[in-house]
Amino acid sequence: MEDTLVPIAFFLMIGTAIWIVVYFRFRTRQELQLTIRKAVETGQSLSPAALEELAQALQPKKSDLRRGLIWLALALGLFVFSFSFDDGDAFGVAAAAAFPLFLGLAYFALWKMGSDDKQGGNA
Repeated sequence: MEDTLVPIAFFLMIGTAIWIVVYFRFRTRQELQLTIRKAVETGQSLSPAALEELAQALQPKKSDLRRGLIWLALALGLFVFSFSFDDGDAFGVAAAAAFPLFLGLAYFALWKMGSDDKQGGNA
């Protein structure tokens, strides 16, 4: 019985964590839309600068950089953890570190491309 509870609890935790992230992103977007809707209904004019600032609330500039740092830190942690094994399992853990490593590098590339686009439009 205990052999089946551990994997079930593990996958329930993963599912719950994903659900929490998705739910709070949905709530943030919903509240932003309600704010814009109330402003329009009360007759307030929304300047392009205000709309751009509200749009940036959904996509913060530093989010890709932060995500990249988190994934790279996870990859480094897995790689260092692989040195704690004496047998052939160390290679498997070190190889598993490649997944968050490449995700982190991809987020860094997205962050760099996004910052170049912002600078290119202002010049």
